[in-house]
Amino acid sequence: MREDSIAIRNMSELKFKCIPDDHPKLRTLRAAFSEIILSSTKTTENLNMNRFPGTMALTLSRRHLGMIAKNDYVVLEKSDGQRYMLFALADMVFLIDRLMNFYVVEPNPDIFYPTGDVDSFERHDRTVLDGELVHNQITDRYEYLIYDAVVIHGNLEVAQMDFRARMAQVELFVVSWRITTPFATGLLRLRVKDYFEKRDIRRLFNRIRKDERGEYVYLNDDRRDGVICNENDGVIFTPVKMPYVVKNCEALLKWKPPHLNSVDFLLQLTPMVDKRTNRPSCKAHIAYKGERSNTRLRQVHFPSKVKQEWAQNFERYNDSIVELSYDRMAGEWRYIRQRDDKKTPNFSSTVIDTLESIAENMEREELVTFMETHARPPPSDARQYLEHQQNTDLACKVRDDLFDADNKSYLLATPVSLIAAPSFSPSRVRSGNRRSNYRHTANNRPQNSTGRVQPEYLDDV
Repeated sequence: MREDSIAIRNMSELKFKCIPDDHPKLRTLRAAFSEIILSSTKTTENLNMNRFPGTMALTLSRRHLGMIAKNDYVVLEKSDGQRYMLFALADMVFLIDRLMNFYVVEPNPDIFYPTGDVDSFERHDRTVLDGELVHNQITDRYEYLIYDAVVIHGNLEVAQMDFRARMAQVELFVVSWRITTPFATGLLRLRVKDYFEKRDIRRLFNRIRKDERGEYVYLNDDRRDGVICNENDGVIFTPVKMPYVVKNCEALLKWKPPHLNSVDFLLQLTPMVDKRTNRPSCKAHIAYKGERSNTRLRQVHFPSKVKQEWAQNFERYNDSIVELSYDRMAGEWRYIRQRDDKKTPNFSSTVIDTLESIAENMEREELVTFMETHARPPPSDARQYLEHQQNTDLACKVRDDLFDADNKSYLLATPVSLIAAPSFSPSRVRSGNRRSNYRHTANNRPQNSTGRVQPEYLDDV
């Protein structure tokens, strides 16, 4: 049993400060964030400032295979990390979790935007990225893996580009130049997540292995910016031709190994005494989100040790969200962990989709074989991105001893200022004035303890 949610571990270890719910400026900050999301994604419906706007994947089943095969898709490894959207203003950077908590990244990670002049940069302002915080098991550090972009330095058109173009914008204007700029590494490391063409799905799966604990790990030691090594629990199929979608996206699909398919339920406990041990225990029911309210599904029988721990920490676990997987052989739900990052259980349709996936029991080799057999090649307009990716892969294979994957020093190193900057430069999309309405100058702003300018909406955080 995992003792705590990864969100608690991440933020306590990184010492990022959460803006309190009663802070007078939090509502203003959320409103500014929501306005940027609405404008960039061209969402016409009102966006609840207290609801997480990030796009959500649905569970893959066999009925989706034809759609993936016929359309332009890429596939990414599904890291077992914690989802955050990154919101960068001129003076501060925030990580925003599923509960719409805003964490201040301090010290400022120095996310600079190249202005075009040699050695000339300015801090990103009004940038919104989507990604996850993961623990690199080789370097023993947390890093933020970017797997999508909504706005980059005020460019609201980024969300309307196709996926390959969005990721190219991230590489060009967010992370690439950081590889060769030592002062820009900052506290929080930003990296572009690996993605593969669907016909190359076997290459992706070949990088997913089991560690000594029997847990799945994604490992890539052929990157220009150092090794990536994090826990994995499946893959994501991302549609290329769609813009960034707010909340549920029916074309964005996730696949997990059947034994890792899980549902987030509401745990409802009733105190009792275990007659065999005469120790405090509890009865456990699980519930999902219905059309109008939470709906109780059934009573679930968990191991006595688990129920005794819940009884000892009744206030913590009762009416909380827990992640459960279904054991097909035993015909029972198995407890995985408590989800401190969620307040509501999965909706009924999500439960049904997951149960359908569990029943279908689609194994890895079946998925790989289908994609290799039926997937159409990428369209001609993807040629420049594919060539860039191929050149990058080739460059990573031609290295001296420092960059040899067998060299332990390489695995622990971040190659800074040792290789040439990427030469790929797709056309820039300009959209009106890139200057943010939230920019402040050092002449009229107070400074914080680090000497940096402190934004007015966080003066008393």
